[in-house]
Amino acid sequence: MTLLETYAKRLSVAESVYSKAHEGDTLSNTKKMAVAMVLNNTNKFMNEAFANSVGTQRSDLGLFKKFTLNLTTVALPNLIAHDLVIVHPMASMSGYITYIQYTAGSTKGATAQGDVFNEPFKLGAVDPAYTSSAVVEEFTGNGSATTFTVAWTPVLALGKVIVAGSEVAGSTFVASTGVVTLLVAPANGASVRIAYTYDNVVIPQNDLPVINAKLASIALIAKARRVAIYYSQIAAFQAKTDYGFDLGDQLAEKAVGQLAYEIDTEITDKLIELAGASNSLLKWSKVVPVGVSKAEHYEGFSEIVEIGKQLIYDRTKRFTPNYMLIASNVLPVLKFLKGFVASRVGSMNGPYLAGTLDGIKVFVTPNIAAGKFVLGVNGDDMQSSAAVYAPYMAVVPTQLLGYSDGGMSQGWSTMYALETLNDLLVVAGEINTDALPAILTAVEE
Repeated sequence: MTLLETYAKRLSVAESVYSKAHEGDTLSNTKKMAVAMVLNNTNKFMNEAFANSVGTQRSDLGLFKKFTLNLTTVALPNLIAHDLVIVHPMASMSGYITYIQYTAGSTKGATAQGDVFNEPFKLGAVDPAYTSSAVVEEFTGNGSATTFTVAWTPVLALGKVIVAGSEVAGSTFVASTGVVTLLVAPANGASVRIAYTYDNVVIPQNDLPVINAKLASIALIAKARRVAIYYSQIAAFQAKTDYGFDLGDQLAEKAVGQLAYEIDTEITDKLIELAGASNSLLKWSKVVPVGVSKAEHYEGFSEIVEIGKQLIYDRTKRFTPNYMLIASNVLPVLKFLKGFVASRVGSMNGPYLAGTLDGIKVFVTPNIAAGKFVLGVNGDDMQSSAAVYAPYMAVVPTQLLGYSDGGMSQGWSTMYALETLNDLLVVAGEINTDALPAILTAVEE
């Protein structure tokens, strides 16, 4: 029986919880599998804990285990991690994400040995002449040398020879050795570009362009977050009798909420940091130009979003953004955009889904500076996410303990890894009140 079948009932509850918090969206099979794996890890953890437990009735332990699994069923889907990064549960406390890079094994023309052609995260160097007979090699003049030896032979024909940006004539070559002779020695430090074709049909070939497969990996090590609750038995009795609520349940809810808030915040912190480290920064001014209405000017912010999409696509040649993190004071600007659809927002605990902008999910997060926003990509695999959240153990409590003085205590723990996968999938932006010469600008720093 598969994990999806084993935890089918709990996954149904998890999907219901997720749907209510995400405007009717459903959990993908990838997300369901992530929840199922964490439920299975938690189940194993609880079985191990109960095997060594003494002094507690087995029936009580069974109820406690059910409560713990219920907690995982509800808490994990409520994290916004699923919308921002890939969720990859770990079966042990440490592991690796292994992938293959395809690199150039030869230096040829514009391609240097070791250049990445392709990997799961992006397309690398694109050299349409790497396997052809056409080559352009670059040399540096020393002020006296007139001869330069090209790497690929036998040479069939000599193309343009460019010295310091200008084409020169009268160059000759020796086919077998690849020696090219110029009429005049290039100046010291001058760039010399020699275009030529070589015979890549005759055998034996002295050399062939090579593509290497390189195995790379990213280490994942689960780290713990822990918190405890502590309260008086007398205070709990008073809360139940006088005010009608369970103090233990209230504190448990706050403990779980704190852990969930810290997980979501750490993930958004990671994405904000990655986007801020990028060389590209989108900028837009709220200052309304003379003769333009506020509505028209604010609607122009849509172009900045489109430029952000372009930047990410140009970097990766594969992806465009599907989520946006914003500061709370950016939301009023989005309200003016025709493509923005607000979500029904209830009680919040940190980052929350504010709506969608032309299909891009928009999250307001408290840990981003005023006026800042981040556009990012998140898919269902390692290729299409900026980071990975790898839970080993969801939120698991210890048993409630009572002491002789009436003190009641319970611990709460979670373990997970969070690592960067691809910083090319996020781009940062800023809304300011600077008077800019143009309404919209995209600045490359």
